[in-house]
Amino acid sequence: MKIQSAEALTQLTPTEKRVAECLVAGASNSQGAQELGMSTGTFARHVVSIGRKFQITSRGGRAARAHAVLESKQVAPPPAPATVPRLTAADLRLLRAFAKYSETPDIARAAGIAQAEVRPQIRKLVAETGADNETHLVGLAHAWELLGAGRSETSPSVEIASKPAGAA
Repeated sequence: MKIQSAEALTQLTPTEKRVAECLVAGASNSQGAQELGMSTGTFARHVVSIGRKFQITSRGGRAARAHAVLESKQVAPPPAPATVPRLTAADLRLLRAFAKYSETPDIARAAGIAQAEVRPQIRKLVAETGADNETHLVGLAHAWELLGAGRSETSPSVEIASKPAGAA
């Protein structure tokens, strides 16, 4: 019996890739289903399947699923404004924790904030960045190159003050 590589185990099907594109753009299950011409239940099952491939089983793990798919480079980030919003080191620490973890206690621990502050602070980031919702925030953060492979949680370039995406 041949043992599959981690990359092979996380390979998305063509339909899962189309679902993932909707997911990273922040589409709800009903919005994504309508866009792809499938039932909401079918779309939701594909979202669950995507999560399973990346070992994200939490119901609230849409942002973590989007992050995992974007890190795997199987889909591109959504279109984003060219100007990156000004984010503090604390904002980026929270954003990176939120993208990586799907459970509030884990996010709080990684971001160094109280659990009660996780959701209000994420809502604040969504508003400040102009994202449509939390999952879209993760997609935009990838487009702005604030998240992704090789990016450490303590990267020295964390304070970004309105510079074009992709600028060094």
